[in-house]
Amino acid sequence: MYKKGFKYCVIAVMALGSTIAIAGSLKDAPVAFQSGNWKILRTLDQMTDKVDCTGIYKDDYGTQLTDDSLFLPVKGGIQGVTLRFGELPAEPLRLASDMEKKVGFVVITGSDFSKLLANGKLRFQISTLVNGINSGELDLTGVNEALASIKSGCPITAQSPQSQKPTKPKVLLCNEILIARMKSQGLKEGQIQSICE
Repeated sequence: MYKKGFKYCVIAVMALGSTIAIAGSLKDAPVAFQSGNWKILRTLDQMTDKVDCTGIYKDDYGTQLTDDSLFLPVKGGIQGVTLRFGELPAEPLRLASDMEKKVGFVVITGSDFSKLLANGKLRFQISTLVNGINSGELDLTGVNEALASIKSGCPITAQSPQSQKPTKPKVLLCNEILIARMKSQGLKEGQIQSICE
């Protein structure tokens, strides 16, 4: 069950906010690692140069894995959640938290996240206001390796040719003089590249 309290809600909303904020930019993010049904996408915060690692299930950019949570997107107003981990008995129905209702994601964290990692399958039934019961299943093959990549900062690993996205040739809009001036002003290579592309 989820802990209640102001501190938990603030932390959870901040975590969700950061996950949701980068969801739109994930489609252009390079795949740093792939294992089973999971791809780890690597993004760079343009203001802090901090690396963000986000796992996605198959090619579903809404179903996201972080270092301590799994987020399942649900439309139609989440009301109740029932989870079943592997072949264990289903967990009792729980009401959606206020945070889950506001952001439209079921958040699997804490002891439920530990159960998720220890089993090969997740089945869920989510009751909604508009769409009735939303049922589904995730094959968790590769989730532990994906989590290890996230926790290690998602370094880029060698990919098979099938998993690599073709890259478009980059056209730089800056000449060598402008690039040299930007470097002398202390801009980093990544900043210069994003300005000149």
